[in-house]
Amino acid sequence: MVKNIVTNSVLLLILCILQQYAFSRLVIFGAMPDIVTIFVAFTALRYGQKQGTTFGFAAGIVTGILSGNIGIETLSKTIEGFIAGYFHIPEDSHASALQKKQMFYKGVFLASLTGRILSTLTLNVLSLPTAWHIAYSIGLATLLTMILAILSYQLFLKKILAK
Repeated sequence: MVKNIVTNSVLLLILCILQQYAFSRLVIFGAMPDIVTIFVAFTALRYGQKQGTTFGFAAGIVTGILSGNIGIETLSKTIEGFIAGYFHIPEDSHASALQKKQMFYKGVFLASLTGRILSTLTLNVLSLPTAWHIAYSIGLATLLTMILAILSYQLFLKKILAK
């Protein structure tokens, strides 16, 4: 358990730095994918809702410190971990590879969508943007995160979840 915590913490730190400094250059029409959300959802799916929520909180603090939006990031990542935890598949379950993949995609989608809605509404409360702008930025960012989730699942996570 301690080994998992240390490994996930180191990976989280690396991914947060990559998110802030490398993935911020992947902005497409004002939206960028969120690799930290994918990792939070993966952690919640693998270890459960309680650990996913706690890990989301830690991810939010690190991401918030790096981005300057510590409160908003902490809240949104905590909720992302909580929501993705609903899709937890116990290790002793007899879920097929297809079921695990579907649960991962559902968890990432709902976590990303909820986190983006919360972040966008919280950040834009004072500027009162149009509904179209909000829907566009949330939808495109969620779509980009899902594309990245599909790629990361096919390249890396499939082997881990198959165990």
